[in-house]
Amino acid sequence: MYVRIVTFRLHSLTADAYQAHAVEIADQFNSWPGLRSKVWLADREADTYGGVYLFDTREAADCSRETDLFQLMRQSPYFTDLRIEEFEVLDAPTAVTRGSIAVSDRVSA
Repeated sequence: MYVRIVTFRLHSLTADAYQAHAVEIADQFNSWPGLRSKVWLADREADTYGGVYLFDTREAADCSRETDLFQLMRQSPYFTDLRIEEFEVLDAPTAVTRGSIAVSDRVSA
């Protein structure tokens, strides 16, 4: 498994407008092959927003970077301090700490 963590601050966009836009585009992420889930993040007081993406593989994450949706995020004039980090998930210790997003599909399969 592979995780992407994205954070950014809003520029010339209110938190409410961002949330409304997020609701409008959320379903588009479901078209990314290998994306298991996306969790949307917000800290209004710190003006920090973002998402946690869980992919089946690093290759799936790599492919998602080529999508129009990802490129629009990277080039958005409404996002500043954009930070994108990606990590391999360590399955064994994650299972011990009940990291259900990482192991739930493997357990039920």
